[in-house]
Amino acid sequence: MHQTIGEQSGIVGTLTFRNFLIRGNRAREIDRILRDSHDLSSEVWNALIAELRQLCQNREFKTNNLVVLTGRAVVARRLIGDLTYSGTIDYGALGTSATAVNAADTTLGAEVARKLFARRTRTNAQANFDFYYSQADTNGTYQEFGAFIDGTASANTGQLFNHLLTGGWTKTNTEAMTVSLQLI
Repeated sequence: MHQTIGEQSGIVGTLTFRNFLIRGNRAREIDRILRDSHDLSSEVWNALIAELRQLCQNREFKTNNLVVLTGRAVVARRLIGDLTYSGTIDYGALGTSATAVNAADTTLGAEVARKLFARRTRTNAQANFDFYYSQADTNGTYQEFGAFIDGTASANTGQLFNHLLTGGWTKTNTEAMTVSLQLI
């Protein structure tokens, strides 16, 4: 199928969810460090996550997401010099609604847990965002995830950038979870 230039140049997002079964003193220490930190250097983040992978039983789920109209509108505003929004993704949120995602979405269907980013990096034209949900942060079955521009710690704040359904990803109170968003 032939795509137009506009279809070829859209922002594509991939999300990876990883759960780590936290057992042992060192795993609990890493969980505490990551829970209380944000804007970690890549070296520190990568070392701690690699150590968790070695210490803990873990599982992974990877999926693509929809960059919604509000997110694309913020990018368009920034491109023409409109500084209404910073354009910075700062919070990631989990929700329990299984309602199909739509380009017109402005919030999650039922937001229940929100976290400030743990790490943000850029490699050439790819932006990477990592969110860390510790054992103590939240637990349940999550049907949706979204990242927010100019959000706060309060639910449904900021401009929704992307939205996806997980199919029912579960996190227990004995697990930590990372959500990694890559935008190309």
